[in-house]
Amino acid sequence: MYVDKSHSKKDIILLFVNLGIELNEESSKSEITKNLESHIADCKYNDKIKNCTELIDYLKTPSNKQRPTTKIKTEIMFRCKKIIKWAKNDYILNGLYTEKEQPYEDVMFIYKWGDLPSVRRACRFYNNSVYCINHVNPVVSEEVLSELTNNKIIKQQHMNTLKVKYGTKESPILVTFD
Repeated sequence: MYVDKSHSKKDIILLFVNLGIELNEESSKSEITKNLESHIADCKYNDKIKNCTELIDYLKTPSNKQRPTTKIKTEIMFRCKKIIKWAKNDYILNGLYTEKEQPYEDVMFIYKWGDLPSVRRACRFYNNSVYCINHVNPVVSEEVLSELTNNKIIKQQHMNTLKVKYGTKESPILVTFD
């Protein structure tokens, strides 16, 4: 069975875990891809992948997970830091940037790598600026998006607490609620 090279071993194992199949993590990627055809019939399909033809098509197409090379990642991080610094200095156009098109060019270079938190932060700062030419949303893979929504749900849940403190003779007990 043909599997596109952009799918990593970890991605394939995670995909099949979501479909109810446990693959041997100690095997190499080539061994795993050779044995995939025998596991396709046993899969329990879900909303993301509904049948075996969709699974095969998904494995044949390049992965949407973004993995920049180290050279590209250093360039991305430099441009992110530059945009964030520009935003924290009240969007002044005489220091880091001299024209209003320059930050837009940097954002257009980095928005494809939305799995990186710095890219999402830089895009958010750029979208809040008065020099924003177009609203730019970073491209985020589904895996990172689900992780972000789970973290958002966890942060929203708040447990109310009762605190009892013993104080002075004038006010012996102090009760506070969160």
